[in-house]
Amino acid sequence: MKKWKLFAVAIGLMMVLGTVDVHAATVDQDKTAERNQVFVGLPGSNVEVTKEEDGVFKLKLTGDAVQDIIIYSGEEVELDLNGYTLTNYTPSCEALKILEGGSLTIVDHSAEQDGLVTQRNDSTYGPITNYGTLIINGGNFKTDLGFYVVRNEGINLTINGGYFESDSNTSLIGNIKFNELSADVPTMTINGGTFTSTNSSTIKNNENTVVTITNGTFKSETAYALDNSGNAAVTGGTFTSVKNSAIRHQINSENSDYSSLQVKGTTLNSGADQTDYAIYDVALDQDVTDEYQMTTDADGNITLSPIRDEVSEETPVGTGSTSNPETSDAILLFVSLAFISLAGSVFAYKKLHN
Repeated sequence: MKKWKLFAVAIGLMMVLGTVDVHAATVDQDKTAERNQVFVGLPGSNVEVTKEEDGVFKLKLTGDAVQDIIIYSGEEVELDLNGYTLTNYTPSCEALKILEGGSLTIVDHSAEQDGLVTQRNDSTYGPITNYGTLIINGGNFKTDLGFYVVRNEGINLTINGGYFESDSNTSLIGNIKFNELSADVPTMTINGGTFTSTNSSTIKNNENTVVTITNGTFKSETAYALDNSGNAAVTGGTFTSVKNSAIRHQINSENSDYSSLQVKGTTLNSGADQTDYAIYDVALDQDVTDEYQMTTDADGNITLSPIRDEVSEETPVGTGSTSNPETSDAILLFVSLAFISLAGSVFAYKKLHN
């Protein structure tokens, strides 16, 4: 089979089991740090594997590869795409998965073209999921299916470069805390790269997560270049939405600690007749952009203040406004007493002169 993975056996035992059936590991498989795990490069896999003296595994594509590569706890791996394409072998497994405690760095040392990480058309997961540490320094990353290209639930995702593209209805890059495998605070840092999404937002920072962006080019055709529901600090880069606001900041009017946004030194390009920032209230489940005034301090911290309608103390004449009931009753009583008094005076006058 054209597959390989990490095994929980000693190196000597692996030499004996040359015909072992190699399946992609799952997140339920035991992955204790004490295991003596090694990579096994199968003949014809187009994955060249070497192990450095310091224990770091070096993987290099020597041709287009169809593999499920899983990094276990305690393992440090560098993957050189080398200008070739990596596609997952198993529909229910990512091409690259980094488990908690594992570390993967992706590079591309090809001088001719950038390599690609993508997925087969019947996949049920995205190309990359990170539960540990993932550093991306270069390469192309793409999906046409309904998944994140990179889904980060790990303690550290750092993107220093690369080209990321999606035609999916799911955001291009997702920072998300989903289950017990997620880090306490999934953290993402973007220092560069080109991010383009056709049908969704490019960067989605979900609740209870942190993203720091210092540079990069982010473009969404129909949604937002950055959609933030967590804590986001942006100090550079270009954010463009062709048909919408460049950035959407999601708040919770019932919880002031729900999210935060800092934007400084950025270029924002929004669609025609769109504000650069859209505000969405998750408590009300609706857009509230027109209900808040946004102010930014010297550090780029954004503060929202509700815009309240001012009620005039004087009611203009002719507005058809309703009078105070108590005042109306007093006027009616005064008129009635005056009428009775006048009628009595007229009756007394007639009686006196008859």
